[in-house]
Amino acid sequence: MEKIINLKDLLKYQILDLYSAEEQIIDSLPDMIENARKPELKEALRNHLMVSITHKERLDTIKKVLIDDNEEEEDQGFFSALFGGSNNAESQGVAGLIKEAKKIMGEDMTPEAMDAAIIGAAQKIEHYEIAGYGTVRAYASELQMASVVDELQKTLKEEYEADDLLTKLAIGQVNPDAEATVDSEATVDDEATQQDAVDDDYDRLTNSVSIMSSSDPE
Repeated sequence: MEKIINLKDLLKYQILDLYSAEEQIIDSLPDMIENARKPELKEALRNHLMVSITHKERLDTIKKVLIDDNEEEEDQGFFSALFGGSNNAESQGVAGLIKEAKKIMGEDMTPEAMDAAIIGAAQKIEHYEIAGYGTVRAYASELQMASVVDELQKTLKEEYEADDLLTKLAIGQVNPDAEATVDSEATVDDEATQQDAVDDDYDRLTNSVSIMSSSDPE
């Protein structure tokens, strides 16, 4: 991997990480949408999918800005060498969060609990993005790259809005629904167990009465 020398190199590195993050998020959001129960949550996730596509397009523009005409050959070599000969890098941070999200969505749970789990998983990813975009915006500001700062600020604002919407859904609807949910299958099992206990008590009582009746003197 090419040595990272200065802040501009570090900015390029982080931009590639965020680009990979957006690609992975775009691929993973359809699974979350499919597993979500509440229509409002499905809609929020669908909207974020479309916004994530826009974020990826912005990063494409930023990558072009970072490679100006005078540095094109040198910087193309930097991008290639930075990740072992490829301009594509996998964001290990988001990859881990998506893996965790898939794992929890594979658990056996009620639809209400699933919605709460999906919001939790989605917000972990949102917070990674907020931290990442905040960092690269600070780097670009220090480097006096005004056009890059403007594009990153747009994305950062949208990430905060998406996170706030998920928080409102969680607090206002999803978490209370999950808290109040009773497992219908468990309830049926409990009722069956209680009925079995009643039947056992009745059988014992009947047997006792029979024994007492048979022992009465004629």
